[in-house]
Amino acid sequence: MKRHVANGESLSASIEHVHQSNWVQQCRNDCDQLKRLKVLTSDECWTIEFAIRWAPFGGSGPGELMVNHGVTRDRFIELLQTALAPKPRDLCKIRAQKRRLSTALVKAWRLERHEGRNGPSGRQYTDVINPVTVWDD
Repeated sequence: MKRHVANGESLSASIEHVHQSNWVQQCRNDCDQLKRLKVLTSDECWTIEFAIRWAPFGGSGPGELMVNHGVTRDRFIELLQTALAPKPRDLCKIRAQKRRLSTALVKAWRLERHEGRNGPSGRQYTDVINPVTVWDD
């Protein structure tokens, strides 16, 4: 039996939303710390921040990637991995932090996107709070 919270959302969905918010915030914190330590270039920061922003949605669509980075999804993931690749001058702690962030973001971006989950003609657009299914005619 599912419990419902005030806005009609199930308790498990509410907990999942909080977990997702915490995960995204942890990625942002890791990125901010790496920026403060000056172990990332401004281009690398921009790539990582874009990946974090779109991670809860399974990554951005091809149009958004083309407009912002001029690359395909696979190429963007390669750029992300390169941006977070350990450098020879990185301390062990920095290497571990980069590896953790890279693994989390690549995993999020490699998950199947929301498109197509509702059958061949349905697309699910998700904002952080409420998923909306749109049926194409």
